[in-house]
Amino acid sequence: MPRYIQPKQRSEHRIAAIALYRALLSRCSSSPLPAEDRTSLRNVVRNKFRRNRKIQSTYQLGLVFHAGYETLSHLDASIAGNSASIDALRSLIPSLPQGIKRTFSLPPKPAPQPARNEFTCLPQDRAVLNVRPHANVSGPRHVPILASANGIPFLRLGKPQSPALSRVLRQKLQSRTKRFHEKTLLSNYWSPIARQEDAWDDILETNCGVADDIDTGVRWIDQVDLACRNESKWYEMALAQDRAVARKMAEIVEEETKLAKQEGQRIQKGRRKKPMQERWLV
Repeated sequence: MPRYIQPKQRSEHRIAAIALYRALLSRCSSSPLPAEDRTSLRNVVRNKFRRNRKIQSTYQLGLVFHAGYETLSHLDASIAGNSASIDALRSLIPSLPQGIKRTFSLPPKPAPQPARNEFTCLPQDRAVLNVRPHANVSGPRHVPILASANGIPFLRLGKPQSPALSRVLRQKLQSRTKRFHEKTLLSNYWSPIARQEDAWDDILETNCGVADDIDTGVRWIDQVDLACRNESKWYEMALAQDRAVARKMAEIVEEETKLAKQEGQRIQKGRRKKPMQERWLV
């Protein structure tokens, strides 16, 4: 086993320590000592193992293992009726500190905190678009970065990205993808079927004289076209909303940049290794 591995990570060390711990506890229960001394000795074993569980020094581990095996030998001899071992244990127990002979009690668990939902959005009075730009900051001003997620604008404030922001972007992308699929389905699947239905109705009325009892003047293709127009209208509204949000975010970035320059900070546009040239920004 490599020497740089900690003893507590070695299987041999863990197996030996656990076996010694169990053997000492079982012998303490079977020793011919009074009940109070057996309880005190059992508490000593528990507390000493708990205190020494993080020891990494080979020298210190050798000492504690030697003390443990010596105590185990005295316990085995006392169970066998050896008076010298019984006297040694009786003289050992009073010499130990009182704190180590007490029963270890776990500290009370703190009251569980109410679960915080990381995906909950901030209230409107704390929303980024409503509170930025900050007039005064306590430390260096962090200018947000205007980014885009497949056409959806957002402000990158720092890393790691907020789970709530990731949820909003994911839901918007899913909604946009769903709308696109619905529009494609209407145009490529339902529209040809509706035209064929209208053509079939015209054939029945022309050749067979079969017509609807109530002629409303509404054709199959009209409803499909209406659904397509509604989808296109929703798409244009979403684009207009994204453009308005992007303009507001761009204004926030410009205001934050202006305030940062007034505070004496150097603002670099682009990546650190590949900054944007001034002629690119014209």
